[in-house]
Amino acid sequence: MSSSPLKGKHILLTRAEHQLASLSREVCSRGAVAIDFPCLGLELLSHAVEEGARSLQVCSDVLFTSTNGVLSLDAFCRENSQELKALLTGKRIAAVGEQTAAALAELGIHVDIVPALASQEGLVNAYATHGLPTRLLFFRAEEGSNRLAEALQKQGISVETIAAYRTVCPAKDATEIIAMLKASRIDAVLLGSTKAVRFYLQRIGSIELANLPAVVVISAQMAEAAEKLGLRVQVVAKNASFESMLDTLAEYFDANRS
Repeated sequence: MSSSPLKGKHILLTRAEHQLASLSREVCSRGAVAIDFPCLGLELLSHAVEEGARSLQVCSDVLFTSTNGVLSLDAFCRENSQELKALLTGKRIAAVGEQTAAALAELGIHVDIVPALASQEGLVNAYATHGLPTRLLFFRAEEGSNRLAEALQKQGISVETIAAYRTVCPAKDATEIIAMLKASRIDAVLLGSTKAVRFYLQRIGSIELANLPAVVVISAQMAEAAEKLGLRVQVVAKNASFESMLDTLAEYFDANRS
């Protein structure tokens, strides 16, 4: 660890608050200092989720494509003194992505289908292998794309989409982080989505300050979006994961040692 290019670097983490712990552990395991600065918050859309809960009575399958979708439905259950596991009993559950599957497993829910490839194509192929749903309920973000639902409908699947939550910018005070940026005490910022970029800029309130640390993004597509918003991207992950972002950041610091 002593020779790690990340040793002693102060890295700003902008994921949602409930997603920070595991990423913080990963950062610290590499000898860096993790600084929590959540730039994504969840707002539960209770009325829509309530309608979705009623639709569970007639659906055969339930689909989650993010941990946020899982947590939103679980939050609704807790608010209404229900148990998510009981609510989903008898339904075939599909989860896109290992983290989504893990979030369900932590709540005691058996996941029947996890596509080998975490993508629209991977899910369509998985259903072709395991059998098409008779009627599918899909919990996702309000701002999510309709492309996945449309692709499933083209396979003859009846799909009901539930906008379970919207992503919002946290309203917490950012004074301490802004002071650290002004003092050049932050070496890098990790940004995993375009929404995180928008809300990072909103929370910092200055494009100049936001550009002081090395800006690290999760994909080339996101780098393009971030630069359109005014950020100067120094590091693009080689693979779409936070582990890859840290690997690529280490290479960046190693190549730019002073």
